[in-house]
This record gives sequence, structure tokens and C-alpha cells, in this order.
Amino acid sequence: MKRRSKHQILVAMSACMLLPFGNAGLADEPADAPDTSHWVCKFCPISGGWFGEWDLGLIYVDDPTPKFADYRGLIDDGAYLEAGGNSRYLNENGYYFDFYGQNLGLDSRALEMRGGKQGFYEFRANYSEIPRYLGYGTVTPYSGVGTDILDLPESSQPASFAPAKLESKRKTIGAGLTFKMGSSWKFNADVEQQTRDGTRSFSGGLFAINGAIFPAPIDHTTRLFNTGLEYSGNRSHLRLEFIGSDFDNGYNSVTWDNPMALGWGDEVSRSALEPDNKFYQFSLTGAFNFSPRFRISGKASIGNVKQNDAFLPYSINPAFNDLALPRESLDGKIDTSMFNLSGRVYIRLADRLDLTAQYKVNERDNKTPVDIYTPVLLEVFPSSPRSNRLYSYDRAQGKIELRYRPRYNIRLNAGLKKDTLERTYQDVRKSDEDSYWGEVQLTSWAWLGARLKLDHLRRDARSFEEQGNFDRAENPLMRKFNMAERDRNRVTLEFDLTPNERFDIALSIYTTDDDYDASEIGLTESEETSINLDFNYAVNKHTNLYAFVSRDDIESEMSAADGVDSVPWNAFTEDVILTWGLGITGRINEKFSYGFDYVSSDADGDILTDSGAGEAPFPVLKTKLRNARVYLHYKLNGRWGLGLDAYREEYDSSDWYVDEIGPLDVNGILTMGEISPDYDVNVVRLLATLNF
Repeated sequence: MKRRSKHQILVAMSACMLLPFGNAGLADEPADAPDTSHWVCKFCPISGGWFGEWDLGLIYVDDPTPKFADYRGLIDDGAYLEAGGNSRYLNENGYYFDFYGQNLGLDSRALEMRGGKQGFYEFRANYSEIPRYLGYGTVTPYSGVGTDILDLPESSQPASFAPAKLESKRKTIGAGLTFKMGSSWKFNADVEQQTRDGTRSFSGGLFAINGAIFPAPIDHTTRLFNTGLEYSGNRSHLRLEFIGSDFDNGYNSVTWDNPMALGWGDEVSRSALEPDNKFYQFSLTGAFNFSPRFRISGKASIGNVKQNDAFLPYSINPAFNDLALPRESLDGKIDTSMFNLSGRVYIRLADRLDLTAQYKVNERDNKTPVDIYTPVLLEVFPSSPRSNRLYSYDRAQGKIELRYRPRYNIRLNAGLKKDTLERTYQDVRKSDEDSYWGEVQLTSWAWLGARLKLDHLRRDARSFEEQGNFDRAENPLMRKFNMAERDRNRVTLEFDLTPNERFDIALSIYTTDDDYDASEIGLTESEETSINLDFNYAVNKHTNLYAFVSRDDIESEMSAADGVDSVPWNAFTEDVILTWGLGITGRINEKFSYGFDYVSSDADGDILTDSGAGEAPFPVLKTKLRNARVYLHYKLNGRWGLGLDAYREEYDSSDWYVDEIGPLDVNGILTMGEISPDYDVNVVRLLATLNF
């Protein structure tokens, strides 16, 4: 029942009392309708017409590198034109049109537009490009880079190397529509196509005998389709959805000359690339409110993955032309399903106590046919027959969480979760993980908020069965960390301090401790700690200061052995990442504003192996990043403004895995001579801003 004000009730009673005593003559005369053509609602402002904000500017980049240009698109030294912003049209009838642009003029551009009538329908379209620049200082002796056939010079050993850019660009174009049918029903459909072209690093051959790393072609096309029908009522919600994707690879294989051929027919090698495949999925999502204290929701989905590209022959070597494949193609089929059977049940047990329960089942059923195959290594060495393994799994997850609020400023949460995973053709056929957690949230005063959460997870890995690796034996004591028995303890601590309206501090501490006590070979221990501190201070209504610092430590210990009867040796790793920054934003007057940001990040990686022989640690892996930025803006009038944005970015790294190792420095392997990235780049942006 709606409450009415005393004034409204008195007005209604007065009208009722006057009705019986009105003038009968006047009542018999029809009243003239009021003229509403000039009425204006002074309390219902409607923003009509066009409005938005756009930037148009010039960017100058000094000495960029592939590492700097990755994702940004600023790969060339010199000037660029850039535009970006958003605009919107709206009228009093509810028709609208939105347009958004970012980095227009650059290789990282993005466009998005949508329009329609509010509450009835919408049409939308989008376009974007993402450039990738991988490899730093990479070279290759091969010709034909960018195609699926790579040739070496006529000489027996590659002598001349040319720069080899590992570049690619992903282009995405999409469109969609939404129609509302009445107040409860809605239909949507979206289509998207992604294309990716360029080159990437690829390796083939046999390690330490005739291996090669070279640029392989990229010509990928992915088509996506999504459509759904949705119902929303006062107490219920239902959505039926279909998702489909189609991946097409323009190259089914890559062929290259072997740089260190043995002379037994292995002069040329060939390797298959990613096969074409298709995926579809139907899903049904629903929710129903039985009462204010009882709500249930759920989701069910079924899907299918197919891959049926034709097989390549076992070898490109003519000597194996008579070695027949068991079938022409894989005929790969995988059925997927997810049933949130009991759904998400929300029960409000009391005014300050509620419960959430969830149960979820996932299934992956690999229905690919099984056959016996006889691979040929290095185009000349037949291996022992083996069958393809069908990896499938069934996963069941259940969770219950209680939330209690004894006082308005205290929240207590506790819960437990059960996760059971059954696999096929894996060393651990079944694992169970039990999780327990408790949490306290405290807001004792307006200036203090705190949160403490403790988690304990125990994974029990049963039914260990060594699967083997065909003719390459594995140590029977080895346990893979993602399936091994594990005890995990996790602590999360957060503080939010606001002593006054101008000053606030946020502190968060996160720790995780993993023990693999049952693993003799493999990962045995891992610890992770993350500390973050944020500071904000409003000097006055025009000036704001900020600073932050974070430190992440990741340590791990593992044991390994060179053979089944060998003495185990240990390895220790430690990664430390320290990041900090500070900045100021402000306004000198109504027209002039400014800002300054500085960010510093250092990462060190230590690796030590200990076999008892007193080995020295590996050189430290290092990465350093410095970024200093200043920006100024001057408001010419109510619509136009001028801006200056300048920054300098410095990046330095060292990686013993690639540094000072030439393309021919590793016996039996031809590499691309990659080195660690290192750059100092200056960027200046001059721009004009338009507000309308």
C-alpha cells in the first residue's frame, strides 16, 4: 500500500465533499477543454539535439620500437594524425544515435555506433584493429616470409640473415540489433568477423639435431554469431541463447628447408597449422522470485565442437609414401554441457541472516574416433605405433554460503565448497577439493572500513595411474601441480581509512601458501604475497594529489630427477615486482588545467638449481619501466579548447635465455636471434578539443 501525504489526503477529501453541493446548472453545461499546446513542463528537462566531446590532434613519436608499439600502433618514427571522442543525438520522441571513436588515424583504431528508439529497438555496429609487434631484433635466412613455403639459400649453411618482423593485425567488424516486444520480451542478434594476418614465431624439427625457429604465416578468420530471446517479468526472468563460431585458417601447413639436414631425405620438413573448426552452444538461463526471502536461478547449456580437416601425410619424404594413415581426417567431435541444476538459491532466513546455495555440473565428452598412428620424426625416423587419447572430464561443484549481520556495521560471512573432477587418460583420474572460508567486514566508523577473509583449500588426488609417454618414459614419482594433492591457505586483509573528506588511504594485503607434501618430483611449495597501498589527498577543490605502491613476491620450490634411478635435484625461483607512482591534477583558473603522472616498475626473477655440486645461480632476469607524463589543457571558450600531452617511456630488460645468443650459437638449432627489448621513446600530442 502506498503512503500518501497529509496534504494529498486533505485535497482529496475536500473534492469529495464539494461534489454533492455543486451547481446543477453548471454541471449540465459541458466544460471547454483546456488549450495545452503551449504548456511546458518546467520540471522535466529533456536534452535534445547533438552533444558530445571530440579531440583532434597531432602525435609526434621519437624512435619507437616493436615492444613500445605493441597494441599502441605507433611503430614509425614521425608524426601521426589522431582523433577520438564520443557524440550523441537524442530527441523528445526517444530516438537516439551514439557514436564513439578512439585512436582514429592509428593502427589501434576503434569505432562503435548505435542508434534506435529508447524502449523499442536498437541497431549497432563496431570496427576495431589491434596491432601486435612481437620479436625484438629477430632475423632469418629464409626467403618467402609471410607465405607457407620458406626456402634457404643455395649454400649448405645459412650465411646471410635479414631482419624478420613478427607482426600481425587483428581486425574486427560486427553488427547487431535488439528489438523489444512489449514490456516483457526482448530479442537480440549479433554477428562478428575477426581476421588476423601477419607472421609469428614457429619452431619445427628435432631438438639438438635439426631444429629451426622461423616466421610462419598467419591468416585466420573467425566468424561469431549470437542470438537470444529474453523474457523479464515482475518475479521471473528467462533467456534462451544460441552462440556459434567458425574458425578458418588460410594456411593448413607450413613447409621449410631444414638448416642442418642429415642427408637422409630430411632436407625439407612440413608441419600442420591450426585446423578449421566449428563450435555451437545452446543455453537457457532463468530466475524466479518465490518470495522476498526465496529466490532461485539456474542455467543449462549444451554445445558441440567439430574439426575435420584432412590429415597431412606422415612425412613429406617420398620414402614414406606407402605408409598409409588409418583415416583421411580426424573427424574430431566434442560434446560440452553445463547444468546449473539446483541453480542459485537465495533464502533470507531472518532479518539479518541469509543463505546462498549453488550446484553446478560441467561435462566434456570427447567422441573423436580412436585409431592407431605411426608418426615419422624428422621426416626420416618412424616411431612406435600409438593411439590418439580422448581427454574428457566430468566436474561437479557445490557451494553454500551464510551471511550474518549482527549489527549495522558488522558483516560475517562463512561458506564451504566441494569441487569434484573426474578425467580420462590423465595421471589422476579423480580429484576432490574442499574449500572453507570465513570473512569479517567492519565499518565501525565513517572513517574506517576493514575486511578480513581466511580461506583453506584441500585437494585430494586419488587413483594415480601413470599414463606414460609412449616411447619416452616419465618418472613414476612425478606429480603434475594442477592435479597433485595440495593444501592451500589464503589470507586477504583490506583497510580503507578516510580521516576527513580530503584524505583517504587504502591498504590491501594478500597471501597464498601452497604445500604439495605428497609430491616427491614436481612442484613442492609455492608462496605468493601482494601488498598494495593507495593514497589520495585533495589539497583544495581544484588540486588533487595521489600516490601508490605495490609489491608482489612469488616464490616456488620444485624437485626433479634426470632419470628414474637418479638422485633428485632442487630448483628455487623467486620473482619480485615493485611498482610505485605519484601524480597531481589541478586547475589554475576556470580556463587552465594541468596534470602530471610518474610510474616506475621493476621486476627481478631469480632461478637457482641445486644438485649438490655448488652450481651458481642463473643471471637475474630484469625488467624496468619508467613513464613520466605531463598534460595541459586551456579552455578557449565554452566549446573549444587546446591541449598538450607529452610523455617519456623508458624500458630496459635482460633475459639470459636469449641475450648474446646468435642464430647459430646453439648446436643443432637455427634460432631467430631474438634479444631483450630496450628503448627510450618520447611522445608529444597536440590536440584541439570540441564540446557541443
